Amino acid sequence: MAEVPWSSSSAEVGIVFPSDYREFVDRYGSVRINGELSVWMPSLRSRDGGSVVGFPGFVRATTHGIAADLAADEDMPYPVFPDPGGLLGWGSNINADHYFWLTEGGDPDSWPIVSWYRSLNEWDYFEGGFSDFVAGVVDGTYRYAEEVAPADPDEPLWVSQGDWAGVRPL
Repeated sequence: MAEVPWSSSSAEVGIVFPSDYREFVDRYGSVRINGELSVWMPSLRSRDGGSVVGFPGFVRATTHGIAADLAADEDMPYPVFPDPGGLLGWGSNINADHYFWLTEGGDPDSWPIVSWYRSLNEWDYFEGGFSDFVAGVVDGTYRYAEEVAPADPDEPLWVSQGDWAGVRPL
């Protein structure tokens, strides 16, 4: 698996990613959980077909497009990264629900997760970080686990979608 050069993220996009997310991506890459929840990662191949790749491409594809569209709604309760305390996307599911870090405070390991549930037209604020959120989805203890990625005996728990060298199409 091609390793992500995490030490470049601060200079390229102005942040250090949460350590639990970096460890997850270093071990598993970009994955789809229960056939539903996609965990995105920076890659040398563009997610949106554009020429911007790596950390800037990740931020552009996962935040500027998605969160900017949501921010056009006057009821949007959060700013969008790179604004202070803004949403920075890290995943979605097949229902077009989206998952973000709320980049408030100086310690990325304390960033909570904010979810936008399109079908419910509802925002959810999750106190824990990335690994707590994913664990709560997988073990069913997160209150919206069935909305995010319901367990399906016909689907593997997770499937790799790529690494730093490139995200494979689904």
